[in-house]
Amino acid sequence: MSGKKIRIELGAARYRVNGRPARYQSLWLLLRLYYAEQSCGGPVHVSAILARFPGASSLRMRISRAYADFADWGISAGWGRDTDKAPALLNRARRSQGPFWLAAGQARRLDIRLDGRYVELAELAGFLGAASLLDSQEASLEYVMHDVRYWSELTQALRMAKDGVAASTEHGVAEHFGRAQAAAKDEFQASLSLLKESLIWRRHGHVRRSEDALLRLRPYLESRGDYAALPSFSAMAAIAHAWNLYAQGNVPAAQGALAQVESDLVLQPVIRYNPRVRFEFLNLRALLGKSVAMALQTIPLMERTESAMRAMKDLSGALQAAYEADSIEAAQDVAANIGWSLWLFWTNGLIDQKHPEREELLRMQAIRWIGLSEWICDRFGVGGGSAWNTIFLLRIARGGCNAKGPVTLSQFQAQRPVSVRQVLDATNPYHAPFSPAKGYVSWSEVARFTLEEHDSGHAQYGPLQLANVLLEMAWFSAHEHGLCVQAYNAAERLAAMSPALQPNERRFFRKGLRDLPLELAAAATDTPASATERRRTHVGNTHHARQRDALP
Repeated sequence: MSGKKIRIELGAARYRVNGRPARYQSLWLLLRLYYAEQSCGGPVHVSAILARFPGASSLRMRISRAYADFADWGISAGWGRDTDKAPALLNRARRSQGPFWLAAGQARRLDIRLDGRYVELAELAGFLGAASLLDSQEASLEYVMHDVRYWSELTQALRMAKDGVAASTEHGVAEHFGRAQAAAKDEFQASLSLLKESLIWRRHGHVRRSEDALLRLRPYLESRGDYAALPSFSAMAAIAHAWNLYAQGNVPAAQGALAQVESDLVLQPVIRYNPRVRFEFLNLRALLGKSVAMALQTIPLMERTESAMRAMKDLSGALQAAYEADSIEAAQDVAANIGWSLWLFWTNGLIDQKHPEREELLRMQAIRWIGLSEWICDRFGVGGGSAWNTIFLLRIARGGCNAKGPVTLSQFQAQRPVSVRQVLDATNPYHAPFSPAKGYVSWSEVARFTLEEHDSGHAQYGPLQLANVLLEMAWFSAHEHGLCVQAYNAAERLAAMSPALQPNERRFFRKGLRDLPLELAAAATDTPASATERRRTHVGNTHHARQRDALP
């Protein structure tokens, strides 16, 4: 490349390079590369460009135009980590990922003028919007003098999400996150809001939105900026992506993504020393282990047993990390996972099978963990309106009822689930959430209350949660009241929502419906008209039978 000087004019008229008009964005990037070399000797990261020109969707086009202009001006600039390699040998497909730098000797060729006079570095910093970099005292004051709108919008989004992302508030949550990102003053603020947005959408089952936020976060993480939280953000983003894969049912891919985090030399210390990140890592690894342990048909028993034991160990570590991080919401989450996993592993012969007499002890211990989780949700206002604790409790309460379909109503009602009183006794002194006001006078009332929370709009359950609630409603209504309207409604509604479920979920609920009394199981597969006639007949017969039983 020739050593000829390149004249750059920054006057009030149009910007010019070698006497010709210059595109502002291309000139800005060239001067930003020059400024970086002269002030700190480092490259320019993607985050600096995003901060100056928001909108990741057009980043590739901006970079492509700028480098085309550089070539037209006779400037050699490179990209990537290998600053010793000639730009002509670099991979153009990865150019937009940065970081960006001037080739050796190029900075000396730039003759930068303002209305004919030489431009000092401090003046150039002002043109670039980077003046505060030259004065650390001003920089420290400038941060706290920023408009607090970013923090206000972020706080409102987090508050709304904590209250539960119902249909009526989804738009509001997204709107506040969008405003926060628009108000971000630096890459830390932009990264923080995108990471929080992704985590919140993931926790509430919006996988697509969660992944979209992670895609918008990626350029900031790849920039390798110098803000202290970057490794923690990178670790949490990688774990969030693994969570999304798990939520989509892709366990092998989620395991692979988590293994990458674990093997990353930069992220290993984050998992070890950041308890919040360690909680997310261990909690997810435990759930992946649970998926392996519960793969009843495809994996040998010994491997499943080992996976179950590792999962319980990871859950124990996650519980410790949650309390170490002072995250009470994380604590309730892992407490519920411990209780449910403990019961699942026991009932499937994966743990403690040398002591079959301990079944009741294991059942009550699982209930205590679920009770602790629900007590934390009630006491600290966390949990976001989820029905999982109630579902787990109802399922464990009837976990010893082994009648498999087809069964008659009398055979079905002969089963003996755990009573509400036994649960209250087992969870004392943290049994306050299990109050009569929430239906804890009978299990069918608990299921009815939970379903009404969804139907009235006070909570919004995803398809899987709703299907589980309906199954428990059908089971306990039939057990306590026979072939009643509530049992028929729940069974038919569950059957009707089958298309909204994943294939493996549909198989589970079809089996659950078959284990109901014959009449209910048949109604769930009938046409609407025949189901109505069958219900009218059986409900009427049950009503007359009860009248006869009540006679002296």
